[in-house]
Amino acid sequence: MRKSTIGTFLMFIALAFLSNFSTAYAQSCNSELSVINNRDARSASENDPTQFQIEILNNSSSSQRYYIEVANYDGIFNIKGKKPPRLNSNYDLNVLIYQNNSQNTMIIVPARSTANFQVAVSVPIGTPINRWGGLEVKAINDACPDGAVSTLLKLFVADPNEE
Repeated sequence: MRKSTIGTFLMFIALAFLSNFSTAYAQSCNSELSVINNRDARSASENDPTQFQIEILNNSSSSQRYYIEVANYDGIFNIKGKKPPRLNSNYDLNVLIYQNNSQNTMIIVPARSTANFQVAVSVPIGTPINRWGGLEVKAINDACPDGAVSTLLKLFVADPNEE
């Protein structure tokens, strides 16, 4: 009788530990990434770069560290309900990430708080004009590598002679 009580007690402890672990894991993966004021489409030219204002929300009960990555987005997106003329994948836009006026690709967000950062985009000389480029911004939480959050930025490459 005593062996079964000890076995039951150990099984209860193991289940309680696993339950707490999975809850903590789920809480650390609760994040959102969005463009402030939904301004996800902007224009820029060779002489006139632009900035997107991004907000990351950490809904977890502990402070989280996020690594920010930006990559060309080759998927489909619409502008005013239509597929716009696009830059092809041979053209890269210049991208820098800033937080508090300092270049930074790691953002720490306190528990149940938000942090803002900027994605600055400039257009290299020779980039085709009157075309759209897409950039996917990802925030990768080091406590939750499978739980990256992302948002799409759309950039119109304007003719610098028409500004």
